Amino acid sequence: MSRPFLGRSAIVDIIKSNERTNAIQKREGLTGHPVRFTVCGCPDPNCGGWHTIETDRKIPSQEECAEIIKADNAARKTKKTKGQ
Repeated sequence: MSRPFLGRSAIVDIIKSNERTNAIQKREGLTGHPVRFTVCGCPDPNCGGWHTIETDRKIPSQEECAEIIKADNAARKTKKTKGQ
């Protein structure tokens, strides 16, 4: 049988890190920025990783997302009709 990738304590640490990062994000008004999880990479099963708020990027608003999806669908449609 294979061993688990992460130990129980590492999973608990990851969940707590996520909760801390969400609290920091809300407290500092950074809710429009994405959060990225970084795996530690060491072979220790009790070591997990950490969360990072990416302040150099922003999550698009709902209106911007709708425009991005419309543009992507239009591009796919023209690509599909050209291929036939």
